[in-house]
Amino acid sequence: MASIYRRKPGGPYYVTYFERPGKRRTVKGSRDRAATEALARKLESDAMLRAYGVIDAKADRCAKAEARPLVVKDADGEVRDGQLADFYNSLIAKGTTQKQAKLVRTRATAIIEQCDAQYISDLTPSAVQTAIAELRKKEALSYQTCNHYLRAIKQFSRWLYRDRRTREDALAHLPGYNAALDRRHQRRALNDDEIARLLQAAEKGKPVRGMTGPDRAMLYRLALGTGFRASELASLVPDSFNLGGRPPTVTVEAGYSKHRRRDVQPIRRDLADLLRPWIEGKTPGLPVFNMPDKPVKLVQADLAAAREAWIEEAASEKERDEREKSSFLEYRDAAGHVADFHALRHTFISRLVRSGANIKVAQELARHSTPTLTLGRYAHVQLADQTRALDALPAIEQRCTARRPLQAASTNSA
Repeated sequence: MASIYRRKPGGPYYVTYFERPGKRRTVKGSRDRAATEALARKLESDAMLRAYGVIDAKADRCAKAEARPLVVKDADGEVRDGQLADFYNSLIAKGTTQKQAKLVRTRATAIIEQCDAQYISDLTPSAVQTAIAELRKKEALSYQTCNHYLRAIKQFSRWLYRDRRTREDALAHLPGYNAALDRRHQRRALNDDEIARLLQAAEKGKPVRGMTGPDRAMLYRLALGTGFRASELASLVPDSFNLGGRPPTVTVEAGYSKHRRRDVQPIRRDLADLLRPWIEGKTPGLPVFNMPDKPVKLVQADLAAAREAWIEEAASEKERDEREKSSFLEYRDAAGHVADFHALRHTFISRLVRSGANIKVAQELARHSTPTLTLGRYAHVQLADQTRALDALPAIEQRCTARRPLQAASTNSA
């Protein structure tokens, strides 16, 4: 039986009832007792019908979720409430980094606002496709970036379904875009000479964006020796390194790994020997790298310094002119391919493949889900690699052997 009461004289009435056996709930009524009594009877009636299965509890739950707005922003334009705020909190709760959770929320918010979607039912596949098309046109987005936005809103839709806020994942079958048709930021792998000069320039360079030259050089060595992404490198602390192991390893915890799995990556012994004295000077529990928000600026600065030093080494004016026209150590080469920070990962994987590593081994070291990604996007083949492959082919020789005349051979066989 529901109970009706006031918390203070003249205030509104409250109704306390059992929503289901063992589950008490209190609901605020009105100042009119009769109206509040009617509300109490309605609440008790619905609870009974729900208990006997007359009211579908799942449909009831979805109806309540539908009444909750998708996004509620504060005066500063920050998402503070609504379904998307709940989604963000769930990402943080399961261990997603705050930076990644904010990025997903920002992209999903952009789609929701472009759709002018207020509630869950407004997020239809056609509305989302139209919204992404409009964003692409307005902000000149590449198909790859469009896929990032699409993944964010699909992740949100999948969460709504799994959290039982909707009966279906409405965006589950929404296809992505073919990024190969509109790839605007293609990366290139550095060759061995460029790597050596980049490391030398960093080692001798002045601080860039708060990072000393020796720290930048070690950062590049570790990126080139593990294939770790910038966010994964930024998460490393002294305890992440087991340099005395057989083999020595570096570990990225699941919360910072792209596929949310604890990754234990083996490294070469010579890299471990370089890391050991450097790690000893780092504070336990704190990141070993003071990484800036945009590590591409580090690579750009050191590539420019390395290229300038290389040009200055020219023995003649003619050689200097030739070097200045070359793409060697350029951030963006003649083909438009860039050597940004993530290009160090491309370089790691390309060197693995070039070394003759088994494709399965290369895939595992790259921590890719499929070998297609390892070979198709990350393994860059340079002209020198093609030449070595051709040189390894057996020579085609002209060999003349005595043969019987065709007519005679035909007669004999007959």
